[in-house]
Amino acid sequence: MSSVYRRHAPLVSSRAERTRFDMKLSGATHIWMLGILLIVFASGGGYLYSVNQSAVQGYHMRTLEKEIDRLKQENAELKISEADLRSLYRIEAAGEALNMQKLDAVIYLEEHGPVALR
Repeated sequence: MSSVYRRHAPLVSSRAERTRFDMKLSGATHIWMLGILLIVFASGGGYLYSVNQSAVQGYHMRTLEKEIDRLKQENAELKISEADLRSLYRIEAAGEALNMQKLDAVIYLEEHGPVALR
């Protein structure tokens, strides 16, 4: 076999390189890594909470906008109904239904007595 085709070539050739890869992490490093991991999870949880609150507020706002549109439509219908009920034709029809009569001349009563005038 030639040297070009070695079957089991070592990945790390020198002993110094092997000890560098086999090095164990110290306790302080573990605490730092745990702290960083905790910060990542806490910020991710805060982000999810913020997005959820925004979605809930958006849904609530959309519900209120629909309610406003419904109330505007109802208000417009009530204004039309009010105008119809205040119309002269409607008042005359109600007067006829109550057997009221039209007056040709209006007579005002004048009272002269113990009433204080300004």
